[in-house]
Amino acid sequence: MNRKKIAIIGIGSFGELFAKYLFDDGHEVIAIDKNAEIIESIKDNVTVAVTLDATDQNALKSQGIEDVDAAVIALADDFETSVICADILKRLNVKQIYARYQTSLQYKILELLGIKNLFNPEDRAARSMAETLSFVGMRSSFILSEEYMIVEVIVPKRYIGKTIAAIDIRHKYNINIITIKRTIIGKEEKRETDHKNEKILGIPHGDMILREEDLLVLFASQKDLTKFLEG
Repeated sequence: MNRKKIAIIGIGSFGELFAKYLFDDGHEVIAIDKNAEIIESIKDNVTVAVTLDATDQNALKSQGIEDVDAAVIALADDFETSVICADILKRLNVKQIYARYQTSLQYKILELLGIKNLFNPEDRAARSMAETLSFVGMRSSFILSEEYMIVEVIVPKRYIGKTIAAIDIRHKYNINIITIKRTIIGKEEKRETDHKNEKILGIPHGDMILREEDLLVLFASQKDLTKFLEG
């Protein structure tokens, strides 16, 4: 993994979790917010935590914002600040700019400013949960775009005991199997009961036989996935 320098502007509930995850993954994280109490609370979980006004170009430049690999505007409730900050980051030629939006109008305004990487975490989380609850056997999903997603699905009963080549879902449904998670039964020392461990089997081969309780990790479009799950 390449260590990146990432600025998170706006440390609300989403921004705080996002910053912590990036920092835990080994990236250099600059947390920026105008609220000193928020910055104080997050300072031990990021590389740098600084209190400043994101609409102040000189203040942003003082933190070397032009040199970051990516700047993420994570503000939720102050869209005016998001717009001004986005404009500043564009003028400073920041390499990658990500901006949060909440409404279709906000999306259009940020798009007009030339911000291409737009995201709505609430919408994505809701859609992911809806997908998970809509189909029997789906464990989790990660939406990549309006069309494509990565999902974890318990192997359908009709495929148990068959090889990947035999079910041929790549050609039948235009779905790729990324990997398979398999429950392995083992015995731990000083235990009488069996203990279950989940093992990732790596890149699947055509002669691999699918077992009951196997978890298929799939790359698919919404349309193709629905056909596959409905059989």
